[in-house]
Amino acid sequence: MHAITLNKVNYSIDGRDILTQVTQQIKIGERIGIIGANGVGKTTLAHLMIGDLSADSGEIFINGRFIYVPQLVVDDSNRSGGEKMMQRINESLNNQPDILVLDEPTANLDMTHQNWLIKRLSHFYGTLIVISHDSYFLNHTVQKIWAIHEQHVTVYNGNYQDYLAKTNLANETQNHLYHDAVNKKKQLQRAMDKVRTREKQVTKRPKNISPSDARLISGKGNALKTQKKLGQNAKTMARRFSELEKIDKPHVTKPLKLQTVAGQNYKTRTILKITGETVKAGNRALLQDVNFNLETGERLAILGDNGSGKTTMIKQIIQKYNQPVGYFTQNLSALNEQKTVLENVLLKSSQLPQLARDFLGAFGIKRDMALQKVNSLSGGEKVKVLLLQVLFTDTQLLILDEPTNFLDLLALDALTNFLTHYNGTVLIVSHYKDFIDAVATKKMRIQSQHLMTI
Repeated sequence: MHAITLNKVNYSIDGRDILTQVTQQIKIGERIGIIGANGVGKTTLAHLMIGDLSADSGEIFINGRFIYVPQLVVDDSNRSGGEKMMQRINESLNNQPDILVLDEPTANLDMTHQNWLIKRLSHFYGTLIVISHDSYFLNHTVQKIWAIHEQHVTVYNGNYQDYLAKTNLANETQNHLYHDAVNKKKQLQRAMDKVRTREKQVTKRPKNISPSDARLISGKGNALKTQKKLGQNAKTMARRFSELEKIDKPHVTKPLKLQTVAGQNYKTRTILKITGETVKAGNRALLQDVNFNLETGERLAILGDNGSGKTTMIKQIIQKYNQPVGYFTQNLSALNEQKTVLENVLLKSSQLPQLARDFLGAFGIKRDMALQKVNSLSGGEKVKVLLLQVLFTDTQLLILDEPTNFLDLLALDALTNFLTHYNGTVLIVSHYKDFIDAVATKKMRIQSQHLMTI
């Protein structure tokens, strides 16, 4: 039995194709993770499956009662995004739907609540569909990956780690095919050059000798046969050469590195020193006796539960820091909507425009969008532009508060690439375990109103 069936589904927005000829089935009780870059149609596909949107053509069948928990929940309470999401998921699970659809459920959850959710979902026996960029969460919750790319859905059995293994193997195979083709093309080119040289030698007649005498000398027409055979060989080689040129060059990830800015000093020294600090929200103490140093080149991750005071501490640190700082928070008002994408990225930077274009491409923003005004972008694209604006800031200290929220996997890989090659110092707040494990050189956790090294 199938919970959801899609048959040749097509969907477009304002004439732009989003999904094309999607034919897939989800069995009752399956656990599906939907992945893909921002804007490829993940949430759109979910809305089509549950009937909130109508396909341009094709058929969609749903078997059972469903509940959809959206990515962003808006209400009038003063609770955090994590608290709101937890309440919605709890209510949904208590209603015991046949099909549960979760859109970015971990975006605002700390690790404690993420692990709680993973355990809670392990006892949900209905059909689970998760839209997520969180590899840790996907690895612990799903058994099949739906990857959306270029309007189509490709299905991979297993969790996200299995998906990566299969795609990496495919990339390695493509890389081997490409380099093998390059070597064969070189060999063919040398052979073709020899054939052409031989053709010229066969067809060239010595000076002061008539054509008839030349034929007699060459063996009464054997030269003509040789010339014809050489011509056939040349055509065969040219055809093979053309076939080899059709093998695509595999994508190679290059290190994302900024140019050194004049006046910046990256020699070993203490960038930030916090001693005996008390962090307060109003009159209420959140942290006491905070002590830590940040040296040039260090990447410190601050961990802690929702509401423990991470963001408040960061804001207090910035107020005391007397040098320029690149500070990222999910506040899109920092963007100038009337300026172009490129102008926004370079707003606080002396880096070259071409480098900014390279970074935009690495983060999944097409190069032809660089000169578009920011007000034409989607929410996810604006977050990327804001993040790049911060990364490009002429500073030796980056402070990133939940930079991975709502980033697709391509942008997340690019951010990881950048930070691991960054010459400056970074302070990061994030709940994303795999990201922190990849980039942090030092970790500290807020626990019982104290900041402790772990």
